[in-house]
Amino acid sequence: HLQDVSQRQISTEVKVSRNTVSKYIEAFENSKVTDVRNLPVTENILSPPSYKKRDGVKRKMTEEIIKRLRGFIQDNEWKRKNNMSKQQMKKIDMYEKLQEEGYDIGYTTVRNFVNTEEMRAKEVFVRQRYSAAWEVEFDWGEVKLVIDGKRKSYSLAVFTLAYSNYRFALLYESETMICVQDVHTKLIDHLGFVPSVFTYDNMRTVVKSFVGTDRKITDGMLNLSNYYGFRIRLCEPRKGNQKGHVERSVEVVRRKAFSYDIAFVSLEEAQKRLN
Repeated sequence: HLQDVSQRQISTEVKVSRNTVSKYIEAFENSKVTDVRNLPVTENILSPPSYKKRDGVKRKMTEEIIKRLRGFIQDNEWKRKNNMSKQQMKKIDMYEKLQEEGYDIGYTTVRNFVNTEEMRAKEVFVRQRYSAAWEVEFDWGEVKLVIDGKRKSYSLAVFTLAYSNYRFALLYESETMICVQDVHTKLIDHLGFVPSVFTYDNMRTVVKSFVGTDRKITDGMLNLSNYYGFRIRLCEPRKGNQKGHVERSVEVVRRKAFSYDIAFVSLEEAQKRLN
């Protein structure tokens, strides 16, 4: 505008409507009259536009309904923690329950409120920092191989060091306590040191029982940890992210080792390929 460019050309170049261009130019001309400092462009023109926020009254969403919906959300949380995830109430179930109880409210209002509440309570993940040789994670995977002409599923025991992401894996025909103890012994022999913490999910060879939120470690794992002097850390149920290194490692190791070569003369040959 200061360079005598037409409003039509300005509108085309900045990609806004001519009405918007006209409004800003008019505001600029008026500001020059009121601002006595004789600036090329006055300060109030440089500031972004402000809009008056409308505080709408939520006529349908009463405190009573809010309390009821929060109760439904808490019930769902309890069900998730007590292995009843499939019996959680969906948003449509909450809406129908409110309708059944005589509340006058729409489904969209219920859905928007529940979405907002669940976003507030959403779990936050903090990236951890690890020390060298401090922690190693363990998990089982499954791999299908053809050994001596016979196709069979084998168990893939995988360790991953949390600091370096170094991976160690062995093949077994089962996931018994003997296999678990064997792979631990071979890992420690291979590394030449004992990591301070071994992390597991709630596999049956590690956790023998649940008592409320407390979990009891199997005798075999307690004996192993006492002998080598490492500490056992258990992930919370359905929290694979708490041992995310090895969760990813199972898939990576299996694909890298056996996506092309799947037939071997013996299990020992398959283990050589894995190594």
